[in-house]
Amino acid sequence: MTTPMIGLIALLVIGLIGWGIAELKSKSITFVHSEEEKEGEEEMQEAFEANGCKELNLHDLLERNSTKGYDAI
Repeated sequence: MTTPMIGLIALLVIGLIGWGIAELKSKSITFVHSEEEKEGEEEMQEAFEANGCKELNLHDLLERNSTKGYDAI
């Protein structure tokens, strides 16, 4: 009976230590977008606004798909 309890407590301690390390990393590392990512975000925003500010469903996406394989050649 004590062995499963020790294992459970060990897993909880390991989980808490991992969570603490992840929190410290997230607070110490600052993330900055590159210029290419900013341009991509602007393009996505323009496409969103061009579609009437609504998300496309799967049917709409497949109609506008530009990768048709060999049919595109």
